[in-house]
Amino acid sequence: MIDLPIIQILINIEESLTEYYKKVKGKNYDLIGILDLPIDFTNCCPICGGVDCVRFIGYYERKVTDENGTFYKKFPIARYKCRRKGKKKTVKHKTFSLLPYQLVPYSQYSIPFIIKCLTLRCIEGLSILKLQDYLASLNEHKILSVSVDQLLGFKALVMKAVSKIMATKYYPEFDSEGFKEATEQGLLKSFLDFAQCFECFKTEPRIRGPCGLGYDFYLNGGGYYKNAYFLFGTPSQFR
Repeated sequence: MIDLPIIQILINIEESLTEYYKKVKGKNYDLIGILDLPIDFTNCCPICGGVDCVRFIGYYERKVTDENGTFYKKFPIARYKCRRKGKKKTVKHKTFSLLPYQLVPYSQYSIPFIIKCLTLRCIEGLSILKLQDYLASLNEHKILSVSVDQLLGFKALVMKAVSKIMATKYYPEFDSEGFKEATEQGLLKSFLDFAQCFECFKTEPRIRGPCGLGYDFYLNGGGYYKNAYFLFGTPSQFR
């Protein structure tokens, strides 16, 4: 069994998860080369800061439900090794992974999928039955199902994101007495409206929507250079 990476780094892949899967699945060489990513770990290892330390070691696989509701049982995530060892011989190499910005750590559901379900259920008032019908229409190969408990989990994930935004004050729209005094439902609606219209201007091309907001939040915190927090979910280094 492969040990999971101790650090997860959020990356802008400039592809949909479906396109990423088609390009990467079955490959055994570096993701940076496959997707021509503007990332170079040569001069600074994300774990130890060393020069010429990082080595690509392969992919681990996880379950993913993409933005279109397509389910992947074995979605490949690139994994790298910091070759610096501790003073004791028993200390193992440490690893990190590159997580596409549409994904949430430790969740099979992508950000667009989560936001869509919450919008339909909590904002548009779709019944659970009609929501299930909608999900069933997304994927003819696998019947998707989201339970009430899962929807509550989605809501909790987003409300934690709201708390992070209000704590960091990265976005002035959320730094007002109106938002501080709003009900949970009011905060949820305001966040979903804001996220759907958001554009991340720090990338080219721009990333739009909730994923763009998540990546913008990560970059505002300094990205992997400063081991920034994710807006959606908690990566392994903070658990």
